[in-house]
This record gives sequence, C-alpha cells and structure tokens, in this order.
Amino acid sequence: MTADQLALVMPGDRTDPHADARRLVRDAIEVTAALHGGIVSANAVRVRLVCLDVPPKVIGQVYAALRREGHLRPEGLERSNDTRGGNAGRWIDTYKWVERP
Repeated sequence: MTADQLALVMPGDRTDPHADARRLVRDAIEVTAALHGGIVSANAVRVRLVCLDVPPKVIGQVYAALRREGHLRPEGLERSNDTRGGNAGRWIDTYKWVERP
C-alpha cells in the first residue's frame, strides 16, 4: 500500500505528511510486543510493515521517539533478517516494551 492509498483509508494530520506512517509503525511495534511477551524485535515488526510503503527514515524516527519516551528499553541483540534493506546478518537491538514509563 502506498502513502497515497493510506491517505484514502486513514485520514491523518495533513500538516504532518508522515503522521499516518508513524502511527502504523507504532501500532506494529505495540502489536509485536503484545504477541511476544513484551519483546520488540525489528524482524517481527518488519513483517507487519512489509506491504506498506513506510519510509525507513520514519521507522527509525518512531523507534528513536519511543526510546526517548521510555517505552522501549534495550533488552538484547539478534541478527537482522532484513535482506531488502541490506542489513541481513548485522546485529540489531531488541527491546522490552514499557507501557507507562
């Protein structure tokens, strides 16, 4: 789904062109945490975003904001399976979701 298609089904804040994408990323992170005992893996989140046209920069911004807000606490490391982004095999952080920091 492209950003234009998202705008048709999910109206967002038109002053922020990435508001919808940020919400989708945050939702994917929260769902992943709920399904995996509070653990957030970028590999598992990516599966939920694969059919959406979310810019990688936006994904990184959401992770950074959630870390700053205290919702994501570093938990460990795992190998990335991101072949599309060229990061497969690299070590990446996993996080513990904290509902109310």
